Amino acid sequence: MGIAIATVVLPAPLASATTGSDAGSTTGSLQSSGLAEAVHPDWMAGLPDAAGLAELSLPGTHDTMASGASVFALTQDTDLPTQLRAGVRVVDIRTRHFRNVFPIHHGIEYLNSNFTDVVVALTDFLRAHPSEAIVMRLKEEDTPAENTRSYEDTLNWYIDENPGTRDRLREHLWRPSAGYSGGLPSLGEARGKLVVLRSFDAIAWPGPRFGDASMAIQDTYELTGLADVGRKWDLIRAQFERARTVSPDLLFINHLSATGNPAALVTGTVPVTVARGVPGVVGILPRTQEYLETVGPGRLGAVMADFPTSELVTEIIEQNFR
Repeated sequence: MGIAIATVVLPAPLASATTGSDAGSTTGSLQSSGLAEAVHPDWMAGLPDAAGLAELSLPGTHDTMASGASVFALTQDTDLPTQLRAGVRVVDIRTRHFRNVFPIHHGIEYLNSNFTDVVVALTDFLRAHPSEAIVMRLKEEDTPAENTRSYEDTLNWYIDENPGTRDRLREHLWRPSAGYSGGLPSLGEARGKLVVLRSFDAIAWPGPRFGDASMAIQDTYELTGLADVGRKWDLIRAQFERARTVSPDLLFINHLSATGNPAALVTGTVPVTVARGVPGVVGILPRTQEYLETVGPGRLGAVMADFPTSELVTEIIEQNFR
């Protein structure tokens, strides 16, 4: 019997960017982001309790758990503990509802982890760094299958019954107090807590829903090709400018991430090429870095990045202290 060998075919722009004279540059290669070089585990300790989470500039990661994924789903090259130690405080967790539990997915792709792994990593960090708060977008991903209960019921099982997560979530999950009228808590209320932004259907789940009236979101994520990166950057920059002038009670969420679905294979417009660029196309990360180095003090909101660098995360954090 012959042995079948699986081959991953890289999109042409990505393949060309990993070889030749540009292979070691920051444009388009698969080299490390260097995020692990950033060490900011307690940066929120320097901020006042009265500060609202929506008032802050918060480093975030898009599809947080998608390190080690296929090139079309790959959005990070560091694991969750490394991201948190670097200073990331907004995470994007996507769970498929399958057989009454939550495996972690990016689209149809299973990411070799589950919700318990995520909860353990987040709460381990909060226990070691109680001055910090973590905002988690929790999204139902892909198609549910073989369940006997609702997504909300399974989430409540993780909170109330599952021995691997119940004590951790009871201690660290932020729940609104009586009379909650929407929006995000203050930093003082959220220290040591996990603040969930709900991206799933629910009947009785308290707290903010991702995309509700307390948020302003830029998430244009489908590009026609790499030539479209400039248009995506214009949307990102406009969102940054709005965040500097609009009500501090409104949470601005700015996705630096994008891809070329459904034709990513043809165009080579995958998350890494959009983020870092390729020869002839300046990526979103260097554009953002240049902008942040030249713009004056001002709120950025939650900045959701693919492959964020240590320099980018550090620059976002420093905006809170200028």
